[in-house]
Amino acid sequence: MTTWVGIDVSRLNLDIGWLEDGKRVHKRILNCQRGFEEMIEATPVDAHFVMEATGTYYFNLALFLHQAGRFVSVVNPLQIKGFLKSELSRSKSDKSDSFSIARFGQEKSPMPWKPHERDVYELRQLLALDDKLQHQVVEMTNMAEAFSAMSFYSPEALLRMRDLVHDLKEMRDRTRVDMERIAERLYPREVEILASIPGVGKASAIRVAAAMGDFKRFDTSRQAVSFVGLSPTLKQSGTSVRSKGHISRMGGSRVRGALYMCAMNALRKNAQCKAMWDRMKAKGKHGKVIIVAIMSKLIRQMWALVTTNQVYNPNFA
Repeated sequence: MTTWVGIDVSRLNLDIGWLEDGKRVHKRILNCQRGFEEMIEATPVDAHFVMEATGTYYFNLALFLHQAGRFVSVVNPLQIKGFLKSELSRSKSDKSDSFSIARFGQEKSPMPWKPHERDVYELRQLLALDDKLQHQVVEMTNMAEAFSAMSFYSPEALLRMRDLVHDLKEMRDRTRVDMERIAERLYPREVEILASIPGVGKASAIRVAAAMGDFKRFDTSRQAVSFVGLSPTLKQSGTSVRSKGHISRMGGSRVRGALYMCAMNALRKNAQCKAMWDRMKAKGKHGKVIIVAIMSKLIRQMWALVTTNQVYNPNFA
């Protein structure tokens, strides 16, 4: 019988728990190379390790176990959260969570984890940096405008904020060059195809390609829509509870943000999306509902084009 070892990950420590001869065994080790080696020595030889995808703190451990030839599974934290609720646990601690995660592995037998190529992680980090730089540019620009609107303001403060905005924009330009360089290695054809869709620029194409990875791993466009969190939810019980229409938001917010910008651009440049807006607006649909529908339409188009290796053709039908 396989021994599942649950790992609760934090920045500094790892709480590991498993059952051995019917008894609970718990250890707390450091989240570092020395701690990883100590964990291998302390746990059973046939152990299957399972942990949550907690920020970036899980990655070094998961990579260590994978490279050591050990079975390791990394699961969505929402799955663990739902499992903990189903157990009706009255207490929550790092120690108790490690045993709950082990029980999750025992009952659900999650799939083994495999790392992406190094370039994938570098691209995603550059995308995160680009988002942060954009946020800081907007923040500093708004602050400068607010200060300058006052009768009394500091010229020195305005000058430094404007210099900072200039530097941030230059840094963002360099970051985007690096993003395009890596994307050309990883997803040259995918970016070309996605950028051919009216309303989808090259920067958005890179973001979507980095988030989706291999489009062919989705059997249908419906699965791709669900992956990015745009599929509608349904809550129904008896005759009193009926709720439908909210998107699941189960996917990454970064890819939905890129799709939102693409949808707004598509209203001006994509005839199919513009016709969809007019058709749904005539039926009295709210603007936000229509935008979400256009985002879903775009991800379906993207899936269809990439999986068939075709660029966008407005006269395809």
